[in-house]
Amino acid sequence: MKKNSMLLRLLAAALILIMSLPALCLAEDTAELAEGADIRVMSYNILHPDWNDRIPIKGRDEKVMNILKYYMPDVVAVQEAGAKWQRYWIPQLIDTGIYAPACRQSHAAGFSFSTTTFLYNPNTLKLVDEYILDLVPNHVTRVLAVCVFETISDGTRFVVTNTHPASSYEVEQQMQHFADIMKYAKEEMQKYAGLPFIMAGDYNTDEAFEMYPIFMNTLNLKNAKYEADVMVQAHATYIGWEGEELEPGRDYCVDHIFVNDKTDVKLYNVVTGHDAPHASDHLPIYADIALK
Repeated sequence: MKKNSMLLRLLAAALILIMSLPALCLAEDTAELAEGADIRVMSYNILHPDWNDRIPIKGRDEKVMNILKYYMPDVVAVQEAGAKWQRYWIPQLIDTGIYAPACRQSHAAGFSFSTTTFLYNPNTLKLVDEYILDLVPNHVTRVLAVCVFETISDGTRFVVTNTHPASSYEVEQQMQHFADIMKYAKEEMQKYAGLPFIMAGDYNTDEAFEMYPIFMNTLNLKNAKYEADVMVQAHATYIGWEGEELEPGRDYCVDHIFVNDKTDVKLYNVVTGHDAPHASDHLPIYADIALK
């Protein structure tokens, strides 16, 4: 009887503990915009087909498009979106009116498309301005792409940037790129003072990188992952091709969404379903955000 009584007490205590857990631990992965949010912003490195042992788009294209169509982010900051990807988008996303491109044209001679670019939903947002700031002169990838949007529902304006600095294997270049990103971002924040400011991208570095706290403190930004009222899932974002780099307990997050104090992050998620591990070597992340 004593054993049974003790077991019941333990079960009751466990039930109370589970019921007291915050909502962020119990959230489901759904396509619906979080309650109170105005926009959904996604960051997604979709793996350039010519940069990783020439992994083709075919076989991955439908997976990537299905993820976008399911979650329907208002803004997608896309990395490694070369000409082959963008040609595929035209009939699948752009001609159908699902998305429109921004920061698409590259500065680099001989190239038609920037690989660090945007897609946005023209049914929910109006594009006010777009331009590309070089981290490396005439480079299709190492840029800070900037978009100013206006919500169609109430005319609220906000800024989103997208970037893809050098990898951690290129130490000097990466440090210089972060210095340039901070310089550009400070100028853009002054230019658009008072507006919600969101910085997304594949930053090619995790939170242990020495520039990570300097970056956020200098720009007075916070990581959306830790600001979210609800966290559906926290997960490593770089997983290697077909999950080859995914290790139990590893939290290698190199893709980030940073926000200023004119935002209220309602939800954050790392997409692991929808066959995402077989679509790219990165998992997409998104944040549902209320604009102040």
